[in-house]
Amino acid sequence: MVIVSLMGGLGNQLFQYAFGLRLASDWNTDLQLNQFLLSSRWLAKFRNYTPRSFELDVFGIEQPSVSPTPLIKAVLRADSMLLRESPDSALSPIPITQPANQVFCMGYWQSERYFKDVDKVVRERMQFKKAPSKETYKLVDKIQQTTQSVFLHVRRGDYITNTDASQHHGFCGDEYYNRAILHIRKQVAEAQFFIFSDDLPWVKRELGDKLKSAVYVEGNVGADSWQDMYLMTHCHHAIIANSSFSWWGAWLNPEQERVVIAPKQWLISQKPDLTMTQPSAWQLL
Repeated sequence: MVIVSLMGGLGNQLFQYAFGLRLASDWNTDLQLNQFLLSSRWLAKFRNYTPRSFELDVFGIEQPSVSPTPLIKAVLRADSMLLRESPDSALSPIPITQPANQVFCMGYWQSERYFKDVDKVVRERMQFKKAPSKETYKLVDKIQQTTQSVFLHVRRGDYITNTDASQHHGFCGDEYYNRAILHIRKQVAEAQFFIFSDDLPWVKRELGDKLKSAVYVEGNVGADSWQDMYLMTHCHHAIIANSSFSWWGAWLNPEQERVVIAPKQWLISQKPDLTMTQPSAWQLL
């Protein structure tokens, strides 16, 4: 059995689930999710990261166990093992055959290369099952009536307010977005922008003169934030942040003839080979 530990927000949970699907397929075994690390508020406080909750239910995935037992077994029992993501390489080596009866996986696994061989299965499993709001349906209609829709995502939030997150992730500033907007307009005639951000006032202040006809998407916060990702998947083109949330917003749109722009610098501490986080067809700035 493959047991995947969930950590982080919706985008991170999707990477972890996709990684688990790949291992379960390779090893012909069952996949189980575990949310002990995700749901532990004292760990979040101790390690100074943003507390999260299970969000994969919007894809019809059942609530996983919150028990720490699988993690304890992986550390202590001979028939179990702990598979951790390597901090020193872009892609951690994955055993070809299942190395133990139970393999507990801990990491973020943020690269398409971890699951590209089973991407059809991943897309099948990652179909939104939860019904969006009426306002979201109206925006979907507006997006679909626009022949050259482009979503632009600006992530600030804890990237700005949390010191550890700021030092690890960094923030894509106005220089990146100005270049990306120019880059899109050179390739996409009559681009219509749809703006998603946890800090829309910053976007309007810093980028508003470049986005005069843009639609600013508001209202999807907290438990409804997944609806922003749902809307992103309907946009033809994309400018993403260094955020797993908008990464999936772009990736879950299956269209081939499209422009997706992503930041070359995904993390502040990033090594050059970590550009493997991005699909090869995406353009890096």
